[in-house]
Amino acid sequence: MMALRFLLGLVVAGLAAVHADAAFGPREILDARRKLYATSYRWSDQHQVLRVTTVDAQAHEQERMVELYERRYGDGGRKVLLVFLAPDNVRGTALLSQERANGAPERWLYLPRQKRARRFAGQMKDEGLMGTDLTSAELDLLHDSVAWTAAAMRPTLRGTERIDGVESYGFEVGQAKGYQRILFWVGATDLVLRRLELYGAEATALKRIRHSDVRFVGAVPVPSRTEVETPAAGTRSVFEVVEVQFDRGFSDDVFSLPLLASPNKE
Repeated sequence: MMALRFLLGLVVAGLAAVHADAAFGPREILDARRKLYATSYRWSDQHQVLRVTTVDAQAHEQERMVELYERRYGDGGRKVLLVFLAPDNVRGTALLSQERANGAPERWLYLPRQKRARRFAGQMKDEGLMGTDLTSAELDLLHDSVAWTAAAMRPTLRGTERIDGVESYGFEVGQAKGYQRILFWVGATDLVLRRLELYGAEATALKRIRHSDVRFVGAVPVPSRTEVETPAAGTRSVFEVVEVQFDRGFSDDVFSLPLLASPNKE
């Protein structure tokens, strides 16, 4: 932790120095952010237990418990397994995602009552993940955002503002990643994503994603609460971290589903 704080201090001091030289801009911030996530913030595997609360347009709430396993590989590939723990009517339902380096993710949904795994159809990447407001495509976008560069995204720095009490850098991106406009904010001291807004042709955001209560688990920053809102539908989903561990070294056998060897492709 002392080494992490030292590195963060260097990053902040460096940004301040750049600002003093009037050369402060998106490239310096995003380069520093990308470096942190490739070094001090880096991890190889994680395990989380999440409380997921969905709120519909009539303000009716539904709570679920989800377990997550994720492993990242040196070549850029990764595997993610999500399993429902509660309530009983969805217990055992699971989603497996396998992504090869520089390749599109392959995903399967396992339904315990049917005792089989089904491969996702292409359009399902834009549907709510396990009944929430967060889609698989948006989850991929959040994952990829730590590697965004100024050259690729061409963002405009909107200045600083306080997001949930945290001084943050705001950015605006024109047409990119399938959206007409993207707004995002990262903390000025830790460079952790605090808010992401995705826009289509309309003035109102298609989706708003907010990370809050960021805590360090070892050297890794973890938003304890993530809220995903779909303004047009009047719905939102809240993801709260109950338990989290990094670099456990669990077996690759974790990333398997019953009958996955012969899934029924949709």
